[in-house]
Amino acid sequence: MPPQQGPPEATGTPSRRILYLAGGEDAATSPDAMIFSLPFAQLCPAELASIAPDLVVFPLFSATLDAVVVLTRLKELDYRGRCLVLTPRLPKPHLIEAELRSHSGAMQIQLLTSDAPLT
Repeated sequence: MPPQQGPPEATGTPSRRILYLAGGEDAATSPDAMIFSLPFAQLCPAELASIAPDLVVFPLFSATLDAVVVLTRLKELDYRGRCLVLTPRLPKPHLIEAELRSHSGAMQIQLLTSDAPLT
């Protein structure tokens, strides 16, 4: 009798799907999640539906990207999941988070602060 396949966790297939929006650089790998990297310019209904992310990760700002623009586009695409916004240390992060939430519609917003430089 062939072995039965269990839920994704039992077969080693990651159950979380993470979309990293940036300038197209490679995303990190993880044994716990499938991570997809996509340049923001390529974010469209077909790509979002194909990836079906549980979480979208993007920088607060970069040379070519701004979190408000990303949130506006995700809202247009009717994304309703979680967003993790990467930020440098900020003097009043709660104010930035409140501003982003005003643009988020049904999305849940969380800031992740780091001393690492954003590119």
